[in-house]
Amino acid sequence: MATLALPFVVSLLLSLLFGGAVVEKLAQAKARQPISDDAPDAHKLKHGTPTMGGLLILATTLLATPFGLWHSYTQYMKIAGGVNAASNPAFNWWIYLAAPAIIVLLVFALACGIGVLDDLGKARKKLNGAGLSERTKLGLQFAVAAFFVLYLWMVSTLGVKGFTTAIYFNGYWLDLGQFYYLFVLLYLPFFGNAVNFTDGLDGLASGTTLIAALTMGAIAAVGSPALGVPAFYGAVAGACTGFLWFNAYPAKVFMGDTGSLALGMGMAAAAVVLKQELLFLVVGAVYVAEIFSMMLQRYVFKYRRVKHGIEYAKANRVFRRAPLHHHFEELGLRETQVVARFYVAALLLAAIGVLLAPYLSFGGAR
Repeated sequence: MATLALPFVVSLLLSLLFGGAVVEKLAQAKARQPISDDAPDAHKLKHGTPTMGGLLILATTLLATPFGLWHSYTQYMKIAGGVNAASNPAFNWWIYLAAPAIIVLLVFALACGIGVLDDLGKARKKLNGAGLSERTKLGLQFAVAAFFVLYLWMVSTLGVKGFTTAIYFNGYWLDLGQFYYLFVLLYLPFFGNAVNFTDGLDGLASGTTLIAALTMGAIAAVGSPALGVPAFYGAVAGACTGFLWFNAYPAKVFMGDTGSLALGMGMAAAAVVLKQELLFLVVGAVYVAEIFSMMLQRYVFKYRRVKHGIEYAKANRVFRRAPLHHHFEELGLRETQVVARFYVAALLLAAIGVLLAPYLSFGGAR
């Protein structure tokens, strides 16, 4: 568990120490968030809040993860160094334990880069819709996912122990074969956009992500053979906790797409490496609900517009406003109430995830 806890503490302390300076620099650079016209009226007051705070999450995660990896290395060498001295324990650690964490960090950083491009466009033109086009942003996400899939294919080709194209469920392995790569290609952008949609209220995405990351990391640290990846989870959880210090209502800074895309795609990549694909759908069900609320709102509106006309479609939306957190605001709940209740939901899902871990996670079954 120290592989999880050590990077958590390091990233949290780094965030608290340097977060204020980062927020100030973002404000000086005029990296400010324009508010969407689709947001509730109360959100108009947030116009001009510094954005791209995801850079703080990126930096602290990258700096803190090696601390967990080093602990993983020392523990592995204590066990493998004496038991299997005829082989090369240090080499085995790099291949089987460190490499998965490093590739997850690369996905995390590349997804962050997509968010930077999007947030810069919005900030420069002071218009929420002025960033990357929806098609371009999604295309870049698929490019990052394809890079990750290429890594998985190479691991499979080289016959690296521990990799499989099967999904674990209740003691059985459902082998998807080549379709597994297609599944992963869709899985990463799905969660990247899901966390992106969740990032709509002060402290919402950062708070729910620290809960999800700690849960997934704890389950992995207890039973998974890929001991390097829990260090990433711990660093992400600590970074989100430190970021929440500045992002809690009223937020001094937003993470922007810079943070949300990185968190979503990075966490999804970690879940794939650890064979927690189904488990993350449970622990991260807040994200799933957010993105499905957007999809349902959009496609039902389009159907009703064609079937009954634009006026009927506008008057008969599925939700008062999407994504889901805005729907609850429209029902009369204050922003802080919505965020607090989403935290409760995230904690409940975390507990359910722990209970289901033996059935939905190969590591959790050990």
